[in-house]
Amino acid sequence: MWSVRFLGVVWVGVVAATVALGHDHTRPQAVKKQRARPQQTQSSDAGDSCRLTIRLFTNTPRRAVPGVIRITERDAGKPLQLKSLIQREQGWHSMPAKATIVVPQRQLVIEALRGLQTERWQRMLDLRGKNTATVTISLTQFSDLQQRGWRNGNTHLHLMKLTYAEADRYLREVPASDGLDLVFLSHLRRIPDERTYISNTIVENSLPGGDLARLSQQGILFRPGEEHRHNFGRGGEGYGHVMFLDIAKLIRPVSLGPGIMAQGTDGIPLQRGIREAHADGATVVWCHNTFGFEDIPNWMAGQLDAQNIFDGGSRGSYQESFYRYLNLGLQVPFSTGTDWFIEDFSRVYVPVSGELTSKKWLSQFTAGRTWITNGPLLELEVDQAQIGDTLQLATAQSLQVRARATGRANFQRIELIHNGNIVAVSKAQADKGHFVATLKTKVRVDEPGWLALRTPLSSEKNAGTQAGKNVFGKPLYSHTSPVYLQFQGQRIFRPQVARELVGEIQENLATIREKAIFADAQERQAVEGVYREALQTLQQRLKENQP
Repeated sequence: MWSVRFLGVVWVGVVAATVALGHDHTRPQAVKKQRARPQQTQSSDAGDSCRLTIRLFTNTPRRAVPGVIRITERDAGKPLQLKSLIQREQGWHSMPAKATIVVPQRQLVIEALRGLQTERWQRMLDLRGKNTATVTISLTQFSDLQQRGWRNGNTHLHLMKLTYAEADRYLREVPASDGLDLVFLSHLRRIPDERTYISNTIVENSLPGGDLARLSQQGILFRPGEEHRHNFGRGGEGYGHVMFLDIAKLIRPVSLGPGIMAQGTDGIPLQRGIREAHADGATVVWCHNTFGFEDIPNWMAGQLDAQNIFDGGSRGSYQESFYRYLNLGLQVPFSTGTDWFIEDFSRVYVPVSGELTSKKWLSQFTAGRTWITNGPLLELEVDQAQIGDTLQLATAQSLQVRARATGRANFQRIELIHNGNIVAVSKAQADKGHFVATLKTKVRVDEPGWLALRTPLSSEKNAGTQAGKNVFGKPLYSHTSPVYLQFQGQRIFRPQVARELVGEIQENLATIREKAIFADAQERQAVEGVYREALQTLQQRLKENQP
């Protein structure tokens, strides 16, 4: 049995092996841990109590801001459960710019921060014998990226098992406390679990306008999305999942096949919905890195605008998807989100001048001017070219690269990636309450390719370093989209990568023929034709690039 407390409401039930939150292929056990409250958390109403008023400010510029706080009993060393605030990971809570909470009259350690651009503030409070107290917290910002026009968004978010009022409060308080600028709340169908998907109701009430337009008046832009997906079985791999961002209407059927909808056939490929979403003006993002079979066909057909990784899990690596696609000469913007709830700082940054609108943000997003992170903040310039630009090189030459990363937690180092390989590194150094790494180097280029900046992943076997974790206990990551390098008019094309992808498509077709249920030959053709077209494209590219 499990229990979840959110704003005083308790649900009790049984956690099935594959039904925790709907995206069961990612990490059902991690979801269970996130949703349950830590057993070691101490109640804030034990013994004599103190009404503690907390005010949060940033110091440059000075302004009142929401944020996240954690209060720990000094002697017990365990976080307090602050019942009037929304609970997060690792004992943290979201709070508005000013809040009054009830805590015990004891010696407490209070910590505070906001988003990714402030240092962690920490003080000891002695509240013994005090009925009331006030603390003013001034957070030190170590980055001015937002002031320079970088605006961040969460491209993948759903909510479940909340009342309407609780979901409304969650969306008003949590994204603001995390410093998010834009959130795409998405609709998702799944039988029978969807009856608890409160985000579905909010999205449906927002087409057009409605709830998300009202929420956007609070200073964060909310826009409607849809997760269009297919699975074999309740959580088994199928055609895959894609996000439709800024939808004008729901693309139906939202979810495909009997594995998720308990009825019908597997006769509709994702590509049909993708084309309809594009015709409506929506942006299409592949979810969950390499999960699903239809990612390669849709990238080869030019039907995807960006690729998510670490959106609600740590599945796979950059090498399995991004680096292979990039080494075929494709332009692949990096993207991410959090999936169910906002349990990490995962977000994607793009440059936007003037007022933030989803149209301007998505225009930069699809142009590849993106970088993703759950902690480190990245900057990259290659011979005056910015992230997403293409440099046209007529002859072999050395390119000047300037890169920088800053972060609250120790990300260990930055790594310059050229065509999938690390070509330069710079170690992170402590700078008061945060870490900084800078890199200035030259890269000799005599072939087409791409350059990008990242921080190491602890999950990589050959990383050689532990990249650390953020305050929510999640392994740190960050990566820019590339600066592309055309050499003598040519884009990079690695035949070995193309042959590997041909083999994968053929294996996926075999699995579909084994598992899929089709009503007739026409349905079979509709699905298999998507993969055969990708095979033909890759085989033609291989033929054109024979030595």
